[in-house]
Amino acid sequence: MLAAAQPAVGDVVADRYRIVRLIGVGGMGSVYEARDAVTGQRVALKILHPTLQRHPVIPQRFLREAAAARSLMTPHAVKVEATGNLANGVPYIVMEFLDGEDLGKFIARKGGRLPVDQALYIVDQIAAAIHEAHARGILHRDLKPENIFVIPTARGEVVKVVDFGISKIFTEEGVRLTQTGVTVGTPQYMPVEQLRGTKGLDGRVDVYALGVILFEMLAGARPFDGFTYEEVILKVASTTAPPIATYCPNLPAGLGAAVDKAIARDRDLRFLSMADLRQALAPYWNGMCPVCPPAAQTPYVPPPAHLSSSQSGSGAPPPNPPQQAAAQHLAPASNLESSGAWGTPAPQRASHESAASSSAAPPAHPTRAPNRGGPKTLTLVIVVAVAAIAALLVVVFGVGLWLWFASP
Repeated sequence: MLAAAQPAVGDVVADRYRIVRLIGVGGMGSVYEARDAVTGQRVALKILHPTLQRHPVIPQRFLREAAAARSLMTPHAVKVEATGNLANGVPYIVMEFLDGEDLGKFIARKGGRLPVDQALYIVDQIAAAIHEAHARGILHRDLKPENIFVIPTARGEVVKVVDFGISKIFTEEGVRLTQTGVTVGTPQYMPVEQLRGTKGLDGRVDVYALGVILFEMLAGARPFDGFTYEEVILKVASTTAPPIATYCPNLPAGLGAAVDKAIARDRDLRFLSMADLRQALAPYWNGMCPVCPPAAQTPYVPPPAHLSSSQSGSGAPPPNPPQQAAAQHLAPASNLESSGAWGTPAPQRASHESAASSSAAPPAHPTRAPNRGGPKTLTLVIVVAVAAIAALLVVVFGVGLWLWFASP
């Protein structure tokens, strides 16, 4: 059993996870690559920072929030496989190993900005993960490109959100923003109410952060930036974000309005939920889900009243039922595994998830049904009827002639 607070290569945690290498060190702790002796699989092992381990509450909250994140079913959240404590009481989390790169590096490698369809494809996957987290009472509060992993697959990039619910520990337990190595969120992605420490934060803090991420992917810049932490906070707290049309004048007006709404300074003007944000973005992209089998089907599930898009004032035209099913992935939880897709912009989003289901609504682009009637069919019926009548008359006339000649 490991006794040191910071393990070394070759050490074994919980008699199961052998440390392979140190991946990185952050304000919250250290992340290691390890090998699971039971399954043989690579895993990521996160160990809480020693300074936080001495806090009377944070270690327990760290494990509790990790356990909550473990309940998420979406394929777009990193899987938490186990939690525990080292021999000296330091808590750790075992997660799936992600073989890819964070979104910040992905954007930089693509030249600083992404095409509309690819940006919306990525955002939809993030929103799917956060939507389920919100449904389970988990706020992320620290959405940023560094907390989003992009994994290449044969069917497109699969997105995974990491650090679910962990940032909530810090503000609720009173850890100071200025504590060495600890940052409660990143100001470029934090709304003004979060920076001010407003009580009663809700899912709209994550809506704002995702809106900033989308802004950054499309415009190649963030709405607020600066040389120092304090400068960014001052801008967020005292100014209004510039419209994205300032950077991207050729964006469809409705898409630009959706981005601006997501990052509205007044949270009451933002989208009420991730479901509403996905619904507003759905008309501007189209494609296939990278983590669903081609025949995957998700029946349309009407949203609960408290998540209804009509309450959000999104201003977007009401989508058809398949768009809502693709945009919301509401309960049951299994439906949440069928999330976004990638393709080219289209007037409406074609949902493969409900295309073949008898219980689902008609597809966004329905195929033509076999012709069961119409003028051609009616003409054929009339011709056949006339021919039958003519044949009958010929038979009757022939029988009459035969009887006439045969009579004495």
